[in-house]
Amino acid sequence: MMIRNTLSACKNLVRTGWMQCGVPPTMGDTVASHSFEAAVIAYYISEKLREMGVQVNSDHAASIALFHDLGESLLGDLPKWASLRLDKREAEKEAFREIGIGEGLFAELKEGTTLEAKVAKLSDRLSTSMEANRLMKRGYDVGKIIETYIPEINKMLDDPFLSKVKNIVLEMLDSTTK
Repeated sequence: MMIRNTLSACKNLVRTGWMQCGVPPTMGDTVASHSFEAAVIAYYISEKLREMGVQVNSDHAASIALFHDLGESLLGDLPKWASLRLDKREAEKEAFREIGIGEGLFAELKEGTTLEAKVAKLSDRLSTSMEANRLMKRGYDVGKIIETYIPEINKMLDDPFLSKVKNIVLEMLDSTTK
């Protein structure tokens, strides 16, 4: 059954970027743990936006974040180097078609036009950056990942709606450095 294999792969697939920085597989987060953290962050950020009067569907933002890396269960976690040189997006779309679930959520994320998709993408980047901070505290040299993701997060926070939660996002990020 495809869904059973997909779930198992996500639970066991350690994210490649950490290993490329010298983090042992036993210390890196998996696709499933990253996706779970990103989904919780997406829900939290969405709820904070709702408290400020912004119309956003927290459940939908969390769903997008939860499913965003599901295609990696078939593709593997392609490193940034490969992603910049291959048509990763098309391969991921094909993987979602093969899995048979989440294709619309993935397409929405990649289009990036809805507020829910923007929150999910921000949450993905925030989860990765928070994990990088945790790993740095343990002595792993993952500065290159932080150098890549922090400018992306800052650019996302220029969005008129996401800028409303800038302090919350930066506080979450900062809390993992202490």
